Amino acid sequence: MNTTLHHILHRHLSSDARDWLEAQVDTITDDFQPRKFYLAFGACARHLGNQVLNFSETDYSSLVAVYPNFVATDWTADELGRILLMTALPTDRNREVLDELFAATDYREAMALYRGLYFLENASEFTGRAREGLRTNMVGVFDAIALDNPYPARYLSQDAWNQMVLKAMFMQRPMYRIYRIEDRKNPKLADIFMDYAEERWSAHRPVSPELWRFVAGHVSDRSFPGLRKTIRNGSAMERAAAAKAILESDFVHARDWLGEQAIDTDDLPGWNEIGRASEGA
Repeated sequence: MNTTLHHILHRHLSSDARDWLEAQVDTITDDFQPRKFYLAFGACARHLGNQVLNFSETDYSSLVAVYPNFVATDWTADELGRILLMTALPTDRNREVLDELFAATDYREAMALYRGLYFLENASEFTGRAREGLRTNMVGVFDAIALDNPYPARYLSQDAWNQMVLKAMFMQRPMYRIYRIEDRKNPKLADIFMDYAEERWSAHRPVSPELWRFVAGHVSDRSFPGLRKTIRNGSAMERAAAAKAILESDFVHARDWLGEQAIDTDDLPGWNEIGRASEGA
């Protein structure tokens, strides 16, 4: 069981909710039976409520130590209660038990399951389940894995990560909320996004300025024509993103060309600012 989450939940729940959750945890750890876990998991909303919990700075510091990026999103009482129950499962049984649950959950329960995977002691054993979840077309479930969640950055292979990021772009999700973008950008993904951009342009459709964040650092002969086109014909935000991608790369030809353009590169927006502006648009 995740003791950090357990202690913090203990402080933030009402006495009745706390007593009920403690009883369920004790049942799972002392006399584990899958059926009792499933019943407790499903009953969390009724017994704990779905209010968003407000944490202190000390709470956040403790939680970020076990779940990077915890502060990036809101968490409800029933969601964290369900995740605590997940962490109480015996690790030699939790894959089979959770696989059964994944197949029968409702929308909010599925979101809790995917957001909770990182808390598990054997989180690395659930990469197949995460990849399966990323195939969904339900936006909330996809976001629970792809956005703000540290699991993909740590555990997914490069190919699986690239597929997730590309699908997030297809689904028009806020890309800046994908955790550790800078660490996991790669030349293969930059080329994939250039293929995507060219398909969009051929269909006379726009390309999100956030796309250039994944090309930044990997500008090449493959991507330079698209960057040049964007800087010449794009919106102000698209031009800024393309210029930023060139500046953050070592492709000398592109950097020399950029220096000849009438673009002020001294005060370009940050990538997250570009992402938030794109999301708002």
